[in-house]
Amino acid sequence: MVACATVMKSLLLAATVAVLTGLGSAVEKHADCCTQVDKAEITETILNFLPQKKAGRCVNAIIFQTETGFYCSKFDAPWVRRKIRELRKRANTTTSLLKLITSSSSPPSTASPFSSS
Repeated sequence: MVACATVMKSLLLAATVAVLTGLGSAVEKHADCCTQVDKAEITETILNFLPQKKAGRCVNAIIFQTETGFYCSKFDAPWVRRKIRELRKRANTTTSLLKLITSSSSPPSTASPFSSS
């Protein structure tokens, strides 16, 4: 009976620690906005970006998405503006290529090569 109570207390303690640890990491990983920015240039490959306007505790920022996560960057830093131009240009080029590919493909012909005219 004593061993059972000790095991139950240990399990309860382990469950409590797991829940509290999970809550702490969820808050850190899923922040709703940037509250501060970094001026340093990101050296990782940037996949996408999202502008953020100042509202409440959120500051003006550009949120860059990389393979490893999200970075809050100073919106008016020269490297940030340059990177946004590059990303937009790449997106426009990709869109143009897709339009070219889809518009130049013609539907298959339904006429039979053996039909008499």
